Amino acid sequence: MGCGIAGQAAAGFLADAGHVVTLLERFEQPQAVGAGLLLQPTGLSVLRALGLEQEAVAAGARIDGIVGENQWGVRVIDLAYGDLHPAAFALGIGRSPLFDLLHSRALGAGARLVAGVEIVDVEREGARAVALDRKARRHGPFDLLVVADGANSALRPRVFPRGRAPIYPWGCLWTTVPDTHAFGAIGLLRQRFAGTSSMMGVLPVASDRLTMFWSLPTPALEVDRALDLEAVRHEALALWPDAVPIIERAFDAGDFARATYRHVSLPRWNDGPVLFIGDAAHGTSPQLGQGANLGLLDAHALARSLAEAGDVPQAMERFAARRGPSNRFYGTASHLLTPFFQSHHDLLAIPRDLLLHRACLTPPVRRLLAGTLAGLRRGWWAADTLDADGRFPL
Repeated sequence: MGCGIAGQAAAGFLADAGHVVTLLERFEQPQAVGAGLLLQPTGLSVLRALGLEQEAVAAGARIDGIVGENQWGVRVIDLAYGDLHPAAFALGIGRSPLFDLLHSRALGAGARLVAGVEIVDVEREGARAVALDRKARRHGPFDLLVVADGANSALRPRVFPRGRAPIYPWGCLWTTVPDTHAFGAIGLLRQRFAGTSSMMGVLPVASDRLTMFWSLPTPALEVDRALDLEAVRHEALALWPDAVPIIERAFDAGDFARATYRHVSLPRWNDGPVLFIGDAAHGTSPQLGQGANLGLLDAHALARSLAEAGDVPQAMERFAARRGPSNRFYGTASHLLTPFFQSHHDLLAIPRDLLLHRACLTPPVRRLLAGTLAGLRRGWWAADTLDADGRFPL
């Protein structure tokens, strides 16, 4: 259930394998929701397995690295995918074109879409699961109910009442604007921060478009609270003079959306025939840019585990073994990094700037950090490597 990135990717893989797949979606007309995102080499490999990589690359913007500067223009973060392999890269892409690719792929593979049903509870029927929607209608029974309804999952507290999903104290405003000054032509995700309380990011998401992010405390992002866009404009112009054309265009349009984040922690990935994947299972802050990529990897691992196992319980064991270490690592690492980039504790910027600046100048550490950014970590002490073609081996 859920027509997000993880849910639709899983639907495509499972339908390809001959499973009868039903997509349950709460919106009458499924659509993309959220900012542009960064597909790491890991996520791109999953799209390749779905036959969508070339179309995604054509719709997005190649990203060769990430650069972050403090308010004095000192380069604190400088990481390049080329340090891992000359052919390695990431992809900035809007959620809408990525959604369209995955949606067409899932339906084209034979998945059936049932829209306008908001699932709020689940019941067991023997070894199978029945989904209950808000109108008390029953859907199923299903051999496996895959829950991919995002970080704000309505079903998660019903299945895992002891699970945790606190909201982060900081979120962001975002908007996508035309890149009229070729700001994204250099192929970098660029960030600028002052202390830990001001942060702006610019991500190319197409050949001629950029997504701009501005960090704000979560209370300021409440839907019933008016945004002081003029104050944010003033702060952004002072923080990043080189980005004036982007800032002015963004604030003149005033078409900003609000994004908040949760740190999701579950005792396990499944409860019998009910499995959580993507942000519903392990949502975290965006500091390491892994959310969509972890969800795509979940989808691929689920299909592979079902193909190898003799039954659903065995498949769930295989899935947990495959995805547990990486998901836990990135959830914890992102959570630990967040106060150094989004908090009211500006003094944390001092060790951040000193240590990251030095780390990015030290080749072995720089390569380790690039591998972490690329999604290669399988835990604190283990990591994958790219293959001979610079691709992530699934």
